[in-house]
Amino acid sequence: MSSFTKIYWRSSGVPTWGLIFLIIVAVIVMVAAENMKQRDPVVEENYATMVNAAKIMRDGMEVLRPLRAQIAPINPEFDPQRSGLIGLENSVVTTNQGGREAKQTTVNPNWAAVAVKLLADAGVQSGDLVAVTVSGSFPALNLAVYSALEAMEADAVIVASASSSQWGANVPNFLWLDMERELREAGVMSLHAEYSSIGGIEDRGIGIAEEGLQSIRNSISRANVEFIDPANYQEAVADRIAIFREYSAERNYAAYINVGGGATVVGPPGIDDMFRSGLQKDAPARAFAVETVMGYFLKEDIPGIHFIGIKNMAERHGLPLMPPEIVPVGNGGVYSATTYNRWLALVLAIGLFGLTWLIVRSARITSLWQRSGRSGKGTKPMV
Repeated sequence: MSSFTKIYWRSSGVPTWGLIFLIIVAVIVMVAAENMKQRDPVVEENYATMVNAAKIMRDGMEVLRPLRAQIAPINPEFDPQRSGLIGLENSVVTTNQGGREAKQTTVNPNWAAVAVKLLADAGVQSGDLVAVTVSGSFPALNLAVYSALEAMEADAVIVASASSSQWGANVPNFLWLDMERELREAGVMSLHAEYSSIGGIEDRGIGIAEEGLQSIRNSISRANVEFIDPANYQEAVADRIAIFREYSAERNYAAYINVGGGATVVGPPGIDDMFRSGLQKDAPARAFAVETVMGYFLKEDIPGIHFIGIKNMAERHGLPLMPPEIVPVGNGGVYSATTYNRWLALVLAIGLFGLTWLIVRSARITSLWQRSGRSGKGTKPMV
């Protein structure tokens, strides 16, 4: 016959009224944090500029769409919007692998509004000078940045890399510099790159066949920009920094903005992930172990804006992932001037934690006092 051991469970000692009180307070805290939101002054002040930037980007997309279709067919499986901003899986000018889904996510004119908000958060105003680096890997984001700068009436010094990873501006004879030139000729924008390198490994297109290298050089020549031809990685970084220093002899940069993850900008693997996406004013010490363009600006106390980790950025700014249809201007959480008051939420959370701790502690003290008063009386429970 089996025997059973009786176990006597002791409650926490918190009275029922205390538990009910904590539940009521927790609900009040949750409702307060949800409803006591604050206005985002950056969005309120720049809302019209954000919309204007998105309209400029939309117009640019309309200019580029038919031009791309004339040069190479647009595959709706890979480019559902038929934007012409999604390139090929591979071509003679392709540098390395690239995620198609991230690049499909950028085909949205409201990315220009994101660029305006980030630039405004960095303190950029009309007439300020901004340093910019782009490559062909994210042509839609390049267009977004240019559109934002145009709408904000900011000046820019732009250095480009002409080649592209997969699914970017990697259609021969229609690289990013070709797109940029077409946009200027159509009157959509006036900004243009001052200098351009080939890009890719060591900024020299190592691994690209000669046919592809010649196609890239032809694109740089058609764009009528100065050619950067570094001997190695260190020289590629030094060339860019020298260019930016030359153009800032008379006035300082208000911000630095980069599109993509080029090694000259953010360093080799192991260093590049030290620079987070979006706006940043500092980075971990390890980020400065190798000389990079982003590191140079941060050391000069110039805020950096890094367009990388596109899916996460889209979610943070309320933009859809891989939109299958054309997204209207003004659509997205980035335009919302209402945000959660994080400081209030933190104070309320600390207050709720403190109240919980106080009630539980008081109940335990009371419980211990009651048990000590009954010590020696009755049967001790088995635990």
